[in-house]
Amino acid sequence: MRKLAVILLACSSANAQTDPLLLRLTDGSPELAAAKAEAGAARAEVWEARGAALPQLSVTGQFGTVEETFTVQGAPGSFAATREPSAVSASIQQTLFASGRVMGGIRAAKASARQSEEEAEAVRQDLLLAGALLMAKLVRDRAVLEERSENARLTEGRLSEASARRRAGLATLTDERQSEARLALARAEVEAARAQLDAQEAAFARLFGFAAPRELTMPSLSTPLPGELEEALNLALRQHPSLGAARERQEAARQAVRAARGATLPQVSLNAEASSADEQRFGIELGEAEVYSLTVQGRWDLFSGGSGYARTRAAGQRRRAAGYLRDAEERRVREGVQASWSRLIAARASLMAREAQVRAASLAAEGVAAELTAGRRTRLDLLDADRERTEAEVALLSAKADVTAAEHALLHAVGGL
Repeated sequence: MRKLAVILLACSSANAQTDPLLLRLTDGSPELAAAKAEAGAARAEVWEARGAALPQLSVTGQFGTVEETFTVQGAPGSFAATREPSAVSASIQQTLFASGRVMGGIRAAKASARQSEEEAEAVRQDLLLAGALLMAKLVRDRAVLEERSENARLTEGRLSEASARRRAGLATLTDERQSEARLALARAEVEAARAQLDAQEAAFARLFGFAAPRELTMPSLSTPLPGELEEALNLALRQHPSLGAARERQEAARQAVRAARGATLPQVSLNAEASSADEQRFGIELGEAEVYSLTVQGRWDLFSGGSGYARTRAAGQRRRAAGYLRDAEERRVREGVQASWSRLIAARASLMAREAQVRAASLAAEGVAAELTAGRRTRLDLLDADRERTEAEVALLSAKADVTAAEHALLHAVGGL
């Protein structure tokens, strides 16, 4: 198994905390707030599902005035009467046995709630990764602009030096024109770097909701990096929120099958009712009535056009689909971890190479400058050496940002941001 060895010893300590800017990002993100609201709604649906297992109590009442006109056979004329009937009743029903319909619904709702929480966590980690990458790019581009500007100032000095030497007869017009061309190139690169920085500043404001602070550093890691690829894979399979959501989706689908099947089986409930009525008509007589009842009711829908069994089969298909999606998500997570691991190794190796390149390019530029004074180098050699040093510095800045991005991408891949 490959290891990062000494390279990973530079990772953050176990006591590292999430960058304060990233905390502000998660606190003010509308996307994350929406995901948390969805999770809250899913938790509320658990209580809705539990309600089917609790007593159902209802109270009804009525009161009014009744005007009646009627005739009696053998009696002349008609009779009119006014009465004010009233009635009140209360009933309670408690499910005793539901063949798994109720418990399946409750457990499916709980799994769906956990799925929503995992999805909200995935949104949070996606947001943290996007913020960390943007911070790294912004720090890089600010430093690149400064490096490009420094190169332009240096090239401007080279032009002044070439002009002075030409006036003294120590350089040619070609030397001066070469310096002018390099200065124009350096200034163009400054403008390009400034445009790139402006774009990153705008992207930061869009994502974070506020302008980037003047003092900005590379984001720190919130947790240590895994030391081995196998460890990273195990972490991802255990804690990655997207994979967790897929597992909970599968569990919800499994419990939905139980609930759908239970709906086609016998249902038993305990029913109690009490009612009282006043001035009710019983034939031609008025009277009062009180009724109390306690019954056990059983029901089994033997045939309902096949709809119940169709719902069960549909739930079974959704369960199988959820299993396939979980397998696909596990493959995606494994791929992400392995790719992130390889990119981190490559990024750290590239950083070491870029540091060596900067050291060599700086020494070479100093040597060419000294040899030009001694007459052993041309003005173009010096300009080339200056440019190589600048490009090496810019490449080093990009390599540092790439390492930061790769570290956060690996934590994201294992679900540890």
